[in-house]
Amino acid sequence: MDEKKRRLLTNRKPPSDTAGEPGPADRPATATKPKPMSTWSIIWRLGATAVALIILTCGQFLNTNDFFPLGSLTQYATAKDLNGTVNSTCIEAQFPGEDEPRRLGFNTDTVGIERGDIESQLDRVIANPELMQTMADSFERLHPDEPKPEEMILCRTVTQLENGRSVGEPEHKVLATWEVQ
Repeated sequence: MDEKKRRLLTNRKPPSDTAGEPGPADRPATATKPKPMSTWSIIWRLGATAVALIILTCGQFLNTNDFFPLGSLTQYATAKDLNGTVNSTCIEAQFPGEDEPRRLGFNTDTVGIERGDIESQLDRVIANPELMQTMADSFERLHPDEPKPEEMILCRTVTQLENGRSVGEPEHKVLATWEVQ
């Protein structure tokens, strides 16, 4: 094996031109010892980890998503029954001159809030339907060309599963209504 191949295989640099004395490339390669972390680096890393764990633990006990992404992890904690039901929360609005309520997109572009934010506080919204006034106001502000809704309807569709597949038409339930002011 010639010298060039040997150097490539051993990852060694060519010998220096200084006669008699071994150059830095001729010395055996030694691993550089990693520099240990400073005490301050260790303290702030442990502190950040402790704060994250405290927030995550509080989110679990309070069952809230207010500390997202360190909130409740209940959405990952249960398995879905293949013969159970799937519930989906929806929002509808009754507009003047229309016979049937119209389903609205449950998102920030339509009513100013995401469905998951309402689902995490569903009991509170059902107990206090006046909270839907904010969604009506948001709809009016976000859609100035649309008529103002007369009534907001918080609803739920319930889909029955059989072996993991939907069976029949989803059932529509009204959870709360609010006369828009």
